[in-house]
Amino acid sequence: MDFGAFSIISLIYVVIGVRVVAQLVRSWRATWDHHFTPIDRHLVDQAAFFVFIPISVALHELGHAVAVWSFGREVVEFGFYGFAGYVAYTPFGLSDVQQTIIAAAGSLVNLILCIIGLVIVLLKKPPMRAAFNELLIQFVLISGLNAFIVYPVLDMLSGLNGDWRQMYDSGVPWLSGIIVAIQVLILAAGYWLLTNPGMKARIARLTDIPPGYQRGLLGGVQVGKVHPKAYSPAEQALHEAVDRVASGWPSRVTTSVQRFPAGSAITLQWNDGRQQHVVAARVFTSGITEIIRVPMPSAPGGSQSARTLHRWTDLPGTDELTIGLRIAMETTQQQG
Repeated sequence: MDFGAFSIISLIYVVIGVRVVAQLVRSWRATWDHHFTPIDRHLVDQAAFFVFIPISVALHELGHAVAVWSFGREVVEFGFYGFAGYVAYTPFGLSDVQQTIIAAAGSLVNLILCIIGLVIVLLKKPPMRAAFNELLIQFVLISGLNAFIVYPVLDMLSGLNGDWRQMYDSGVPWLSGIIVAIQVLILAAGYWLLTNPGMKARIARLTDIPPGYQRGLLGGVQVGKVHPKAYSPAEQALHEAVDRVASGWPSRVTTSVQRFPAGSAITLQWNDGRQQHVVAARVFTSGITEIIRVPMPSAPGGSQSARTLHRWTDLPGTDELTIGLRIAMETTQQQG
């Protein structure tokens, strides 16, 4: 058995994964209940990598094996190290097309798993709890990134001679062309999934992202952003008031806009030298406007709910909104 560098790294990940599983078992009920805290999110994101990815690797290798058996050949050796694996078979008597299909079978399994995960998250009625949605979305993104970007690049730049090198250099140009076209379509679909505003908002809603935030590319929570040129009139009004307050605040204030199904929110985030603070002004399509205090996800108490500090039945004027934001920021900083 050849324990190369990839196998050793995989085994190290397995050790780390055991610790993640132990943490998950200890906090099982709290993690999967209806109250999805930042701590829960961090643990679920780890579980998607350290638990689900090894399962997908095993199924990836099983896909190769099934393809080998379907052509009447025998798997002579099978290796699985958690995050890496291989299937060995005797290629004599197999055509180039058959060998290419065997090489592609593992990635086909990855694609099927990603599609199943997305379908469950996006189409299940009623939706699952946020923790389960986060687990599946995180798995889909990591598995897709690994299977269709990282692995092909690594394979082509190294002497690994793995699946993708065999698929690109199949000896059958038309088949390699089809595989490349499918890979490009998968990457385009992934890019759309990560950048389309409507899809991003839907995933944020299904994974309980707080108002004024968006889901990070590979999990976690980060302040959301909307380009100023795309601001609606209400967002522009909020932004003008926020700019006034931020320009007169003693420390640097970071601002951003994020849209949600019922309206928009603009956040003000700053550090007073002791800790981070976040205040958000949000306006709903009905005209109702609120200023809320948003607990930092990574800070102590970050699992608390947002608290409303000011509320108007209609979008107030810029002066009134500016005063309300200033008072809210001072109150938030004083209360810590």
